[in-house]
Amino acid sequence: MMNRREAGKTLALAAGALLAGSTRAFAENQPATAQGQSAGPSSDSIGVHDLASEPLMEMANPEIRMLTLVLAPGATSQAHRHTGPVFAYILEGSIENQVDPGAPKTYKPGDFFYEPAMHVHRQMKNLSDTETARVLVFEVGEKGKTFTISA
Repeated sequence: MMNRREAGKTLALAAGALLAGSTRAFAENQPATAQGQSAGPSSDSIGVHDLASEPLMEMANPEIRMLTLVLAPGATSQAHRHTGPVFAYILEGSIENQVDPGAPKTYKPGDFFYEPAMHVHRQMKNLSDTETARVLVFEVGEKGKTFTISA
């Protein structure tokens, strides 16, 4: 019969062997890297797709907020502005969105849009009369200040 110390050593050795085997298997399935590149997984092997890239304006004490908007069937937002840039990704439903100076556009799950700071966001409307819409939002603003103001 094993004592607690021996059992602990055996478990540690087994875990180490499993980890080493997993690491070796993972490394064998990765493409070779060029000199100077990271040895980590390539973006192709883990499905990374850049959706948007925008420069951020300078501001004192910046803060990023991440939230979900849930729009009831047929709901429409009021005109407003955001003090910093906004990145939005449609999770569910179909919406119509308009940010000046652009025309209204329709977005469905998997679509995204960008709102520059201080542009008037005329409306976001859930186009369904029966289903809710959900939007994942990343917004940048100044810590301790409001991110959204009336237009």
